[in-house]
Amino acid sequence: MKTPKYFSKWFEGWPDLVCLDLDGTLVDSVPDIAAAVDAFLSEFQAPLAGEEQVRAWVGLGAAKLIEQALDWAGLSQDKHEEAYRLFLIHYHQHLTDHSKLYPNVVAILKAFKHNSVPVALITNKPSVFIKPILDKFGITEEFAWFLGGDTLDEKKPSALPLLHCSEAIEAQPERCLMIGDSITDFKAAQNAGFKSALVTYGYHQGVDLKGLGADAIIDDLAELLV
Repeated sequence: MKTPKYFSKWFEGWPDLVCLDLDGTLVDSVPDIAAAVDAFLSEFQAPLAGEEQVRAWVGLGAAKLIEQALDWAGLSQDKHEEAYRLFLIHYHQHLTDHSKLYPNVVAILKAFKHNSVPVALITNKPSVFIKPILDKFGITEEFAWFLGGDTLDEKKPSALPLLHCSEAIEAQPERCLMIGDSITDFKAAQNAGFKSALVTYGYHQGVDLKGLGADAIIDDLAELLV
């Protein structure tokens, strides 16, 4: 396979490591996350947030998501522990009821595998949820690492999860790539010294991605293979 133009420009070949975000990059998981948020809000007899509102909150981890939902509903943060518990129970039971893969996820994973590029999944989602989601879509075996928000002492935007993977294979940061959908992913890449590619279709937390200075802004993962 011919080396894609982005990789030729950045690495003069294929990258030594690719780190991928999960929610908003590989999987549109908001429908199921929103249902779990609304489940705990309903228990508290609060207004339901719905998909559109929850979509603006996703990306900073489950604990922050619950904090934002409680604030939005006018509920005390004293309820955070119980709300988090209810959220996790419901979400665990309905992880992939309505979630779906974005276009060309399988194609880019296969391309990396074909060209012997190690791939890590780095998400701020609790780690217990990662493998069941990947199993559902049949892509578990494409990843060498699964790092959740609770796997290490720090999570994105810290550089630690990215460097944990690059150091494991003695890859230089400047030869590594982070693919995500948010300022959290961009800052993680920046902090680690990785190249960054951000997708426009994900969860942006209200941030204009084009103003961040990422190495690439793409509408489809397949653009990285051209």
